[in-house]
Amino acid sequence: MKARWSKPRPWDALQSFKLKFTDCKWNELDPNDTIYHHMPPVTSLDLTLPSGLEVDTIDDDWIKLYIPSQFLVNLSTLELTCDWHPASILTTLQSCTSLQNLTVALRGNPDLSFKRETLDGPLPEDGLLLPRLRTLRLRYAAVSNISEILDIVNTPSLEELDVNFEMLDDGIKSTISGFDEDILDLIERSKCNLRRLKIHMAVFSDSEELKTILKNLPSLTHLLLNNTIFDLEIFRDLRCNEILPHLKVFEIFDCPTSDNRKLDMLCQFSEVYVRWSFGKGLEIIREERPDRAMKKLYVTLREPVPLDFDRLEHSGVKFRRLDGMEVRFCSIPHDTWPPPHLIDNDY
Repeated sequence: MKARWSKPRPWDALQSFKLKFTDCKWNELDPNDTIYHHMPPVTSLDLTLPSGLEVDTIDDDWIKLYIPSQFLVNLSTLELTCDWHPASILTTLQSCTSLQNLTVALRGNPDLSFKRETLDGPLPEDGLLLPRLRTLRLRYAAVSNISEILDIVNTPSLEELDVNFEMLDDGIKSTISGFDEDILDLIERSKCNLRRLKIHMAVFSDSEELKTILKNLPSLTHLLLNNTIFDLEIFRDLRCNEILPHLKVFEIFDCPTSDNRKLDMLCQFSEVYVRWSFGKGLEIIREERPDRAMKKLYVTLREPVPLDFDRLEHSGVKFRRLDGMEVRFCSIPHDTWPPPHLIDNDY
């Protein structure tokens, strides 16, 4: 169906558009008869669709997403909250050849599958190409869905990967396994230069996987681990190796620990990135590692037992006084929600 307006409309000048559908009966079964033909030609779209588990349909089949390719090709930013037919989601993304920023929220729908063999048609051997994509954010997605999506996309311009796993019943975080292979396979397939990695709401079944990821991403400038459980002892080995030489921002939020020795490892790891060497009384002995100066260090730890923060607090003062580093350390009781870093910041 062609748009009914032949003359320019006032809203055709819009650059961004946010559209949210509430629960309703969905009866769009024909791609040629869809409301999206009447959308203004925006470059930024924030689209929230009703849950596929709750919306009423004419039949019992999967709800499919029909957005004209001539509309999608203009998008540079897309935020899509949708747990409808996986093939139609990927078909939608396939038309977004100008996309630079993509956020996909899947609501943790357990029935979704993005495996290649479940799709309507074959994908290119090298994956679903998003040639200009710089930022990829996956929100509230099952572990299997995140693995499948990372296995499908090809993102040669990708700089930031931001993954938020679904929260299970009773606040239980998702346990992930093989995530190191998912990320490193994506990097190898795409030949991209990943600079920012953010992981939320996850439990590493094997902390060696996180260590493997960090050892193989020397281009990282920003690392965020939020509500992510792993063994802090990995920082012992990471400190001894020449890894993450360009790291500027390190944020670790809400990581439980009951071992002050492991907390000290985190501090020692951070000290590797200080530009100066210090003598007694914090006088500067010599300048070294001029290219390895971290700009921000944020740490929030959840306390199963009281922790000794003296070492961290002392280092924080040192960084602020002599290196211009922005440092923030705090601990929170185990039953505090939301964590302090989530009150004023959107992660």
